[in-house]
Amino acid sequence: MTEVLLVITGVLACIVFAVSSPYFLSSGNLVNVLQDLAVVGVLAVPATFLIMTGNVDLSVGAAAAFAGIVLAATAPSIGLMPAVLLAVGTGLLTGLTNGLLVTLGGINSIAMTFAAMALLRALSYLVPSGLALGLTGFRTLGTAEPLWGLPLPALILLGVAVLGGVASRSRPGHRFREIGRLPAPTRLDSGRERRTVLALFVLSGLAAAVVGLMRTSQLGTGLPSAGTGAEVVVIASVILGGGRLAGGRGSIRGTVLALLVITVLDNGLSLANVTAYASQVLHATLLVVALVVNSAHPARRSDERAHGTTAGER
Repeated sequence: MTEVLLVITGVLACIVFAVSSPYFLSSGNLVNVLQDLAVVGVLAVPATFLIMTGNVDLSVGAAAAFAGIVLAATAPSIGLMPAVLLAVGTGLLTGLTNGLLVTLGGINSIAMTFAAMALLRALSYLVPSGLALGLTGFRTLGTAEPLWGLPLPALILLGVAVLGGVASRSRPGHRFREIGRLPAPTRLDSGRERRTVLALFVLSGLAAAVVGLMRTSQLGTGLPSAGTGAEVVVIASVILGGGRLAGGRGSIRGTVLALLVITVLDNGLSLANVTAYASQVLHATLLVVALVVNSAHPARRSDERAHGTTAGER
């Protein structure tokens, strides 16, 4: 039912925007939609898995910005490929640190990743003294259109979403939901559960670094403000797509559909010359709506098995 409502909402939004702006359905604008969808979508897939386990990573937007800054700041001196590896390493280190402090340190994931978000955002402004850092010779990842005119980031998202969908419906996805269905104090009691959650945080950090590279490639610049608010869009998409913030439920397909609707709404508002701040209001409102809807649907019955065929397991 959730996915049907998302499809209806998306179709209606497309009709309204197509009527109001002749540019909405142009090939150039559709590529823009795919570019924006890919940037946040790569973050949303591992976020769906984390939320299945009852954890949240609020640092993804800041981690993406920091990876882009590291790339742009170091590439002129150490070379492009070493800088790319260093940027990816910052994402992996962020995810590893978050995961270790959550799983072994017992710190709440929201508190831990909020602190990481604040630190990484501050570092993103501190390293370049608040300025954008230009980068040349790194445009392929963000702008290439290798297949049927589709941008490379969209193809990356397609691959990530397909792999995520397969994992969601197989043993890994069942394991993530099993962890989320456990009572909160016991979710990380066993080594297996701790390793699983740790791996998901590392995956989230890797995704953030990849997004930072894509965004820097698209813009030709490392921006300290890149990724601001991405965590709000990601969490709203996961919950609107059928996830449950307390854990135990989540749908990759639902997440991608919800994110597509949000991206279309953002794009349509932009074409209507609505200020970007209005989009931020929209994102926050959607998150509030998602949380209200989420709280109105209690946890599934304890006899629901992780291998069952439910909407939350697609």
